[in-house]
Amino acid sequence: MWDKLKNDKFVKDLLVKLVTVLFVAAIALLLFDVLTQSKDGRRQIVDMNGGTEYTEETALATEEEARLEKILSQMKGVGDTNVMITYQSEEEPDPVFSSGSKKNNRKVEGVIVASEGAGNIVIRTNIIDAVATVFNIPASNVVVFEKSKNDME
Repeated sequence: MWDKLKNDKFVKDLLVKLVTVLFVAAIALLLFDVLTQSKDGRRQIVDMNGGTEYTEETALATEEEARLEKILSQMKGVGDTNVMITYQSEEEPDPVFSSGSKKNNRKVEGVIVASEGAGNIVIRTNIIDAVATVFNIPASNVVVFEKSKNDME
């Protein structure tokens, strides 16, 4: 039976057409991947939990960090400050009569603060209390470090 199919011109033409279609589809998929990449050539990196390295949420977090740095720097004795905020993302299911988009609630999970005045225990405690109050998180989720002498120059 294979010998009959091997010598059949219709089967050969069908096989050639199938291989051609598969080749064209593979080229189309490669072109689609190249054309949909961002203009600067970087790809978005997705971590194990499905999060990405840079998103709109990251930009919002940077704004919150800048606001917190500004207010902490204005506190007496704190000095120059750098802040990093980490978030715990929780997706809520859509309500029955919603517009169809999922709401993403960002809850602050922890905050790291590096400050010039953090060597003073009173100032360090004030920073921890301020950050814990702003984000409604336990004080144990706020870590404050004194900035190194190299950063102060």
